[in-house]
Amino acid sequence: MPLSWRLMMRLRVLGPSRLRRALLSRLDSRYVTKPGHRQDLKDALWEVQMLRREVVALRDEVDRLRRIAAAPVKPAAAPRAAADPKAAEAHRLATETAEAVDTLLQSEMRIWQAIDDLSARVGAPGRAG
Repeated sequence: MPLSWRLMMRLRVLGPSRLRRALLSRLDSRYVTKPGHRQDLKDALWEVQMLRREVVALRDEVDRLRRIAAAPVKPAAAPRAAADPKAAEAHRLATETAEAVDTLLQSEMRIWQAIDDLSARVGAPGRAG
């Protein structure tokens, strides 16, 4: 029995039935019913479980990425002795360029991580987190 009904039974309000119905509907609309409350709790529990699964998946992903970052990088295989010295020079330049770009991208990633960390600490309003 909703709370408003119990309240009305105690009050024994005398008056026109329309007024009594209006008062009861007003009181009923302000309170959550038990089934509604149970459903809200079930929904909240389901959401917590989904978030827990996502956190576990994210931790696994972070661990995997840390293992990859900690693993020693295998040096590129030395090119076979090419008959053409220009091809060997082009390969050397391409390898050095790739290493330089990789270093640059890693540095940029670290800069953005530092910016995000600083924004989170300061609570910058212009930055969406």
